[in-house]
Amino acid sequence: MLSAERGEGRSFIAANLAVIFSQLGERTLLIDADLRNPRQHKLFGLDNRAGLSAMLSGRGGRPNALQHVPGLPGLSVMTAGEPPPNPLELLARPAFPHMLAELRQKFSVIVLDSSAASEHADALTVTVRTGAALVVVRKNAARKWRVRGVSEHVTECHAMVVGTVLNDF
Repeated sequence: MLSAERGEGRSFIAANLAVIFSQLGERTLLIDADLRNPRQHKLFGLDNRAGLSAMLSGRGGRPNALQHVPGLPGLSVMTAGEPPPNPLELLARPAFPHMLAELRQKFSVIVLDSSAASEHADALTVTVRTGAALVVVRKNAARKWRVRGVSEHVTECHAMVVGTVLNDF
């Protein structure tokens, strides 16, 4: 999940997409890869101590990082965890794609929420690691040139834009 700027609804759309897949019977994992401004723990009312940052820094194991969402048996969430001093460095480590490969064996759908592309290189790093991005655009707020720039950056990174969501909230 990717957007050009903060406030376009990227985290909200990622959460809802993960819920929908889980309700369709898919084993779904939502990963909050926005290590600077995490939101998924707030949206689902989850603990944010153990999460992606602990996994990538080697401070935590996967069983502690995955949390099940009450009422949604097919949905697990990996929160961002404690904010690290070096988010981009953690996301660029080889441990990230290795972790994703392991998780693909256990989940049929993995949705990643990332930071705003215009603020940090984190979002494009996540996109490169996954190979694809769904771009979220806020109606009457997104600037066309920024959205086009994000899409071009994704393509330049040899990843694919799989679609665009127009958010009206």
